[in-house]
Amino acid sequence: MKFEIDKQTDKTIFRLESKSLDHTISAALKAELIFLQKEIDNQFIIDLKDVTKCDSSGLSVLLLSERLEREKNKKLILKNVNTGVLELMKIARLDRVFDIG
Repeated sequence: MKFEIDKQTDKTIFRLESKSLDHTISAALKAELIFLQKEIDNQFIIDLKDVTKCDSSGLSVLLLSERLEREKNKKLILKNVNTGVLELMKIARLDRVFDIG
């Protein structure tokens, strides 16, 4: 699993450099996000520019990340969400949960 982290003063951008957000990377990604999100206190953004496929395990990772931010009274922002991934989120009614920019 490849990713890039861009820490700025007002925000931290986590860019997943993978075509699939699925069961093959979900456990490792959860661990990475938990560690990262406990360490930062600014706006957290997940950039899904490279992601074209997502399954329920991938949605679970995003929900965990959203919960971690909500516990800090912050919002998780998802950027560059692929149309297919967005449609899956809409079917699961998760487009109401996430701040999709």
